[in-house]
Amino acid sequence: MEPALIELFIKLITSQTGLFIRLQDYGVLAEKIKIRVKSLKLPHPQFYLDLLSTDSSQSREEWKQLIPLITTIESYFFRDQGQINLLRTVVLPDLIASRQDTKSLTLWSAGCSTGEEPYTLSILLQQLIPDWGSWNLQILGTDVNEEALKKANQGLYTAWSFRMVDLELRNRYFMRQGEDWKINSLTQNSVKFFNLNLVKDSYCHPNYNPIQDVDLIICRNVFVYFEKDYINQVIYKFFNVLKPRGYLITGHAELQGIENIGKFQAKIHPESMIYQRPIDLWKEPLTINTKSIIDIDNRWNNLLYSSRKYQEPYPKTNQVENHQAENLKLSQKSLEEAKRYFKNKQYSAAIQKTEQFLQTYNYYVKNLDLTITEKKERNENRHLKSETKFDAYYLLAQAWANLGQYEQAISYCKKAIEIDSLSILPYYLLLHIAQEQEDLVGAKLLSKRIIYLLPSSIPAYLELASIYEREGDHTRSAKMYGNALALLKSLPPTMGIEHLEGVTAQDLIVFLENKHLAIDC
Repeated sequence: MEPALIELFIKLITSQTGLFIRLQDYGVLAEKIKIRVKSLKLPHPQFYLDLLSTDSSQSREEWKQLIPLITTIESYFFRDQGQINLLRTVVLPDLIASRQDTKSLTLWSAGCSTGEEPYTLSILLQQLIPDWGSWNLQILGTDVNEEALKKANQGLYTAWSFRMVDLELRNRYFMRQGEDWKINSLTQNSVKFFNLNLVKDSYCHPNYNPIQDVDLIICRNVFVYFEKDYINQVIYKFFNVLKPRGYLITGHAELQGIENIGKFQAKIHPESMIYQRPIDLWKEPLTINTKSIIDIDNRWNNLLYSSRKYQEPYPKTNQVENHQAENLKLSQKSLEEAKRYFKNKQYSAAIQKTEQFLQTYNYYVKNLDLTITEKKERNENRHLKSETKFDAYYLLAQAWANLGQYEQAISYCKKAIEIDSLSILPYYLLLHIAQEQEDLVGAKLLSKRIIYLLPSSIPAYLELASIYEREGDHTRSAKMYGNALALLKSLPPTMGIEHLEGVTAQDLIVFLENKHLAIDC
């Protein structure tokens, strides 16, 4: 296809959807346009461009066919544990408390893909509101991709959608249906899905659709695909449909340099920055107050770090060596306590305990008075001590990641790798962080690194296949899916897959075989 013609297609697609088409994706887009041209039996792509450019029912129907080809529908339940924790502990409790008089809430997942996000919101509300049946709750899911919405309305998901979900939660809110999982009717009926173009459609007009007086808008991993000007337009619309004190949550760093976000008040939390529509904004225009943000940040830092300031090193005394060794053993017990905190999802407490352990442990390892025999044993057991520090660093990395503090998590992953560069655990965590941040380049490099260290790593093959698929490299994608499928068929069907909680080998075999069928079609 001629470069000038593909540029016209890109300009039209962007104006209709807000989507930003990267230069490296021009070839993939051209191939998808050719698919539609061939399907409609048009003599030339120019005729297809003319069709899309008209304001007619035929044009609108054709956009419904094209959009699924050019949009991404990757999603899963309880995505981004840091933001989920923020919803569970801060945002939703605040909204529930402020709406006790009306017992009414409206939540909107904008760009909901196949429905995992709005269903996640419904589950969170069920967990937080004991008498939730007596509330007037509207949970809305909208997307421009009608194929994705059909799946959302079905409420039927493969095991792959539950890769971040506890087994207990999945079994409580979903029912097994063949090889898939069906959302229970209570949760399914609590969510309403409909097609909406965030850029073109006017969704604040009461005669058009019910999106108005919204308490919470979640629009995550959507703006990463948008042109900046269209992000500004959508943010303006979001502001107008939100209630005063209503919240907006987006993907991390998606709104940098967006002018209209200044209408909101920024709220800084460890897990994420979120935005709130202020009260009486029409009386006195507000913008983000940099000083107040810094103050909030300082208050948070003081609160967080005051609880884990290191104590002054213990002074040397004339106590005997066995007493010092006993103190070292006690410090190791604090690491076990930190692991228990982590297991119970008390991540801040786990961080505090682990950092206390490291300070005490490092002090005693350095200053312990040893006999000649003990020094020999110390050298022989150096590897064991390295393992202990590796465990501590990896635990800190996991805890910070679960709080949504990815920079700290990455830092501790690197420290763990310095101790044991052959362990795949920190690489898996770094891969998860890259996925959350939509860092395809980083995710690809990490997947390849994991496969190099562990050629039988099924999750790494799946991630690499997904990346190649998104890049339009279907040959490499099919090869990676094939490698994963071959590995899965060598395992017992009911065997769980490491790093994919609640997913069995058979679950993934069915998913991948259906995937191959879809690709072949």
